[in-house]
Amino acid sequence: MAASLLMGAARAASIEPSHGRERVLVAVAALNKGTEVTDFLVPYGILAEAGAEVVAVAPEAAPVALWPAGRISPHMDFAGFDAVHEAGADIVIIPAMIERADEAVVEWLREQAAKGALMVSICEGSQTLAATGLLDGRRATGHFYEEGTRLKHFPAVNWQRNIRYVEDGNTISSSGVSASLPISLMLAERIAGPARAAEIAAHYGVTDWSADHDSEAFDIGMREMATALKNLVFGWPRADILIAAGDGVSEVDLAFPLDFAARSWKSEARLFAATDEVTTRHGLTLLADVTGEAPKRAHVIRLPGDEGEGCLEIESSATLREDMLAWIGEKMGRGTAHFVAVQLEYPVPGETR
Repeated sequence: MAASLLMGAARAASIEPSHGRERVLVAVAALNKGTEVTDFLVPYGILAEAGAEVVAVAPEAAPVALWPAGRISPHMDFAGFDAVHEAGADIVIIPAMIERADEAVVEWLREQAAKGALMVSICEGSQTLAATGLLDGRRATGHFYEEGTRLKHFPAVNWQRNIRYVEDGNTISSSGVSASLPISLMLAERIAGPARAAEIAAHYGVTDWSADHDSEAFDIGMREMATALKNLVFGWPRADILIAAGDGVSEVDLAFPLDFAARSWKSEARLFAATDEVTTRHGLTLLADVTGEAPKRAHVIRLPGDEGEGCLEIESSATLREDMLAWIGEKMGRGTAHFVAVQLEYPVPGETR
């Protein structure tokens, strides 16, 4: 009950632009070496749709490798952001990163918090946030699979289970990868109001973005390990899945297909475009892996609004995640679709544990 009341209070509060800005300033942080693709793209897209000014930042002004698939060019490096926005961001988004305690990232996050930013971690971005010391003595959460690691390395944090997101002070943390949608919608509600948040949610097929969540329904057990081993040993040649993107592509639409397709352990996902660079709906530069004509044996996935031909042509953003998982189930087996979904704490339609 206490957690429910806390989240209700959090959703009721509003986030206003500071320092005379016209719009809320959001910095989505990334590590150039590797940053989780859904953790990064979903809040970027949702908060831009909520009217915030969203900036992609990284330690270096160089390409960011999104994990497990995709690449982007950040708008600026940390030094450049600090020079332009001396007062700091209103909100800093912290996705899961390949190196959880990169020195440059941790120091910059501390500086942003000291300037008054609301610090928001997605999935195991909670470990990066915890590495700053900002979560010591506070409640927080993260991906179910990393619970033991968090308890071992950050015992001063009061780690929570079975909750989608937790707010304590100027920090908000969230659970598995799929939490990127509800936590982003919660922030969108606080930035733009309930009506706008509901519009965005409906477009992406989300009916509930509360903190309610049962992380104990997900597990990497014998079933999942058997699927992983089978796919790793016998899943050759790897299926080549190309996610097609053109200028104006939705960051949110792009995120899950890239993530899902790369997590089967029997396929790889690559970004497919007509040119080397693509500009997303809200000004993010994507770096294509494949340009021109698709390889003959590749599976091309077309996102909503893309009129090209593909092995899967997704028509609606509202059903995109289910459509992608269903396609994986048809092509690679239901066990693989389940394995992919569990990694993201995402429920497979019609499946119970």
